Amino acid sequence: MKLDDPGLENDFVRLVQFERNHAEWLRGPKAMEAMWRWMPDIPRAKSVDAYVDHLSDLMTTGEMVGFSVFRQRDDAFSGIAAFEEINRVHRRARIICYWLPEDARGTGVFPSIQSLMIRRALDWRARRLEWMLPVDATAGVRAIEKLGAHHEGTLRSYFRLAEGSWADMALFSMMRDEAEDALFLLDNRLRSLSEA
Repeated sequence: MKLDDPGLENDFVRLVQFERNHAEWLRGPKAMEAMWRWMPDIPRAKSVDAYVDHLSDLMTTGEMVGFSVFRQRDDAFSGIAAFEEINRVHRRARIICYWLPEDARGTGVFPSIQSLMIRRALDWRARRLEWMLPVDATAGVRAIEKLGAHHEGTLRSYFRLAEGSWADMALFSMMRDEAEDALFLLDNRLRSLSEA
């Protein structure tokens, strides 16, 4: 199993490999406003096209596997997620979720993305999963904590954000057995959302 194999879907979402034409969905003001707040700076111009080029470059070299998220019930574009910091020798990868539209929050989209990506990583034989996000992204930090990930520490002034400030980054992780426990909890949560 490869991280970018097709077939990542459940009752709530479908993840498909990110393609350049998906950038059109990111051009809306709400997407850009939300993304720009937490996006890392890159050594290029600050634009949607520059970030799409950067993402495409990372995907070409295998440093990242990016996905566009589509909601199953109406096929609406519902965000961007990716594996990064992929290390095949040491069987570890980092899960990132760049952006979810407001109408996707609290609906099962986020736990669905996490469930699919954790399961894919385990099928890939990951031993360690990581999440890293700005400590000021409090909703994201709470969501990762809710998964049962362990807070390993805070990396101070770890990188510059696109808007110019420096972010302290919270690093979370799960080992393989912890990820299997998280999947059990996520599946129960998604089942209750499906029945609601």
